[in-house]
Amino acid sequence: MLMHTPFESPTAYNPAWRDQLFSADAVRRKGVVRRKKGAIHREVGLSLLRAEVEARGFQLFDVGTDYLIVCHSQPITRLA
Repeated sequence: MLMHTPFESPTAYNPAWRDQLFSADAVRRKGVVRRKKGAIHREVGLSLLRAEVEARGFQLFDVGTDYLIVCHSQPITRLA
């Protein structure tokens, strides 16, 4: 289900914040990075985040008030 967000574009583009996000330990370990939606929309915007995630071959999930970035391209199966 696609949800409408009031944040269509970032209030400011922050490349340093983006670089910090994608240099997290979880990225190097092929783990999961979780960030609040408000922070994403404020710092880089959803469009840029999607482009960055796709360029890296990662997966992006909308989960409640957060975005989850799964830092690998392996299949994911919901168990419960």
